[in-house]
Amino acid sequence: MKNKNTFNTHHQVVIVGAGIAGCTIAGELNRAGLSVGIVDQQSGPAKETSAHETALAHPQVGKKISKLQRFTQLANQIANDKWLSAQLCSQAFESIQGLDAISISKLKELIHEMKYDEQTIQVITENEAKLKANVGAPGIWYESAAIYSLPQICQKEIATLNLDSQYWSCNIAKICFFENTWWVYSEDDLLICSAPVIVLANGLGVQKLLKGLQINLPVRPVRGQLSKFLIRGDSELVAYLPKIALRGDGYCLPAQPLTNHDWMWEIGSSYDEDSVDQAHWIQSDVDNAIKGLNLIQREHSYQKEMTPISSFVGIRSASKDRLPLIGPIENQPGLFVACCYGSRGVLWSALAAPLIRAYVEGFLAGAVRLRAGFLTGASTLLSAEVASSVNPARFFAGALGARTSNSKPILPES
Repeated sequence: MKNKNTFNTHHQVVIVGAGIAGCTIAGELNRAGLSVGIVDQQSGPAKETSAHETALAHPQVGKKISKLQRFTQLANQIANDKWLSAQLCSQAFESIQGLDAISISKLKELIHEMKYDEQTIQVITENEAKLKANVGAPGIWYESAAIYSLPQICQKEIATLNLDSQYWSCNIAKICFFENTWWVYSEDDLLICSAPVIVLANGLGVQKLLKGLQINLPVRPVRGQLSKFLIRGDSELVAYLPKIALRGDGYCLPAQPLTNHDWMWEIGSSYDEDSVDQAHWIQSDVDNAIKGLNLIQREHSYQKEMTPISSFVGIRSASKDRLPLIGPIENQPGLFVACCYGSRGVLWSALAAPLIRAYVEGFLAGAVRLRAGFLTGASTLLSAEVASSVNPARFFAGALGARTSNSKPILPES
């Protein structure tokens, strides 16, 4: 752990932010053999929004094939391969109202067209759903979905970083660039660390640090509250509690039995734009209770049998088009951002880490072009589409004139 007596350490890359975004990038770059420093205002990793122990990640099924579906399909596979040890439980179910034989057939065709195999996603009947999930409705079974502990992922990713490369309890006031180096300063104007490359992965804090460079990044906060409810053992609701994670408008975990025959049911999450209030909201508990009852298709009158016992509040950053910002800031040599992951922190982290690695390795090697095919198991075409879709320059093109002129990364010719 760093303190003020050991500041002024130089690295190849400095990462600001030790949530899931920053830690996964730090792990990726460290495994590539780069000297990495990680800085956070908290006393250790995953202390704020990434303190979330029950994040649901799953592939995407929409009404048609989209880039988001392709991205989440690949990201979910990478996450499953890399972070199996951080899974608290696997599989999820999404009930769909009004599924008849014709709509089931069309949904199966769409899933096949999306190139999902039956081991990953399948349509199941009402009877199968009752047996597997305790929900009496047909829908989509996500075999490769999982509930992840974000703190476990963060700890795993930075486990091999040198302790003298971890800067905790450091409130960053500004970053400056001179002599081909990025310098990170604390609020009392002490130099924390420096590197030719800096990656800003500190959520809403990215906006503040970029403003110091006269760069306005369009980032907005989104508040989410997860609620835990006590269900008494003699409640009629116990018979309908889910055996598996459910998703839809919100999500819930499988109900957990307590030692006194009562049950605990965790449901999330509320979605409140432009709020940074981290206090517990009673109304969010009410909203989450209704979400949970809708997921198991029970009347809202059962809400009176659900007693809120605790909650978790996270403030996430989001962009105006709901896609993350991952890549270089134009005309700022060696400056990269990885933020606006929204509610898909696990999935975007799985894609962002290798993408940032490709950018950083290219920059340090003096390359102008981004190495294509950097995503494990992905085609060059998909890698290029991911990089282009999440490039921060898409919000600057035309607005900042000479600062950026192209929203797409430069990729090598095939």
